[in-house]
Amino acid sequence: MVKKANLDVVRENNRKLVLQTLFNSEKTSRSSISKAVGLQKSTVSSIFLDLEEEGFVQELGIGESSNVGGRKPSMIRFNRAYGYVLAFDMGVRHLRYTINRLSGEIISDGAIEIQSKKVAPVFEEMKKVIESIDIQDMIENLVGIAVAVHAPVFNNHIIYSPFFEFEDFDLVGELEKLTYVPVLIENEANLAAIFYRDYHVYNKEVDYKDFVALNIHNGIGVGIICEGYVFRGVDGLAGEVGRTIVYDAKANLNSAGDLPRLEDLYSENAIIDRAAVIKKVDNFSREAFLELLKDRDPEIMPLIKEWEMSIAAFIYNLNQLYAPQAIFITSRIFDNFPEIAQETLLNVEQFNSVHKPDLIFSDSSVQDASMLGAVALISRHVLGLQDHMLKFTL
Repeated sequence: MVKKANLDVVRENNRKLVLQTLFNSEKTSRSSISKAVGLQKSTVSSIFLDLEEEGFVQELGIGESSNVGGRKPSMIRFNRAYGYVLAFDMGVRHLRYTINRLSGEIISDGAIEIQSKKVAPVFEEMKKVIESIDIQDMIENLVGIAVAVHAPVFNNHIIYSPFFEFEDFDLVGELEKLTYVPVLIENEANLAAIFYRDYHVYNKEVDYKDFVALNIHNGIGVGIICEGYVFRGVDGLAGEVGRTIVYDAKANLNSAGDLPRLEDLYSENAIIDRAAVIKKVDNFSREAFLELLKDRDPEIMPLIKEWEMSIAAFIYNLNQLYAPQAIFITSRIFDNFPEIAQETLLNVEQFNSVHKPDLIFSDSSVQDASMLGAVALISRHVLGLQDHMLKFTL
């Protein structure tokens, strides 16, 4: 029995290697995969019979023969029509979603305005999205769902949430009962980090194995990739950097009588609120704030200079804590105003760190990075390749 169990483990590991190689190849052949994974052709052929029966293999036709001649190979790739996954981002004001192939490509996406902190109404909107999907020519249709949340998560459970009231509603359970597919929930900054790892969107030859994804939006959070894996810390609480205490001799206590936290002062929401106070305007919209930045409003620019220096100092501190290969930075302010991003980089340079990581401003929005990271997360789960290096495509 022990020998049979060991053989089953070996065969399953071989299957994962073959599926991984197939997934990462735009176009390949059975013989090429056999060489790549170091397995005998007979072993690979046996595994391929199973993968073909499951629907993972797409035939592409006959390829070119090698330089030494011989039989032309039958070309194959991972089947883009196997099934699709659905990813949601539960933002403060919008529920965003994307429907993607298991290999990563977007089929369709959208956004729905939400005005409740209750999870049940958000679930109803998710249900409408799920019931409206009509995608033809798939073998398995919907195979998994992932949800990005602005909250720490551990073992598929939310630890606490500053934006939604999860206590009285089992979102994962309700989605699973509705769809009969696996449902994963994960912190949005961790998912952004997974996106940079798995989609490899940066113009670099190097594959980063140790990096930090810094998301500056309603709050401030980081996702940490260590040796290629997400570092979550105890109970998934790693990366809650927005809760870092900010102290100086002139620091003002917040409304609760405590010292302010980083995101109380320098998240995008905090900066917009502080700008509203300066301009003496109630209900200050993000669009109005961006217009003031575009006009370089003289009352607002000192606040922006403070923000640039404070974010630069925080980036420097992240570098000192983790010494990562790279720090990916996502912010709508930086996205809309590259000159502010450049000023922030110049400030980082002034601190003259011994270690200088690559500082990369993301072309993807906070929501897109988190949702596509969610696509990678649930696709890996469906394929059983959670611990294998995969390259997803847009």
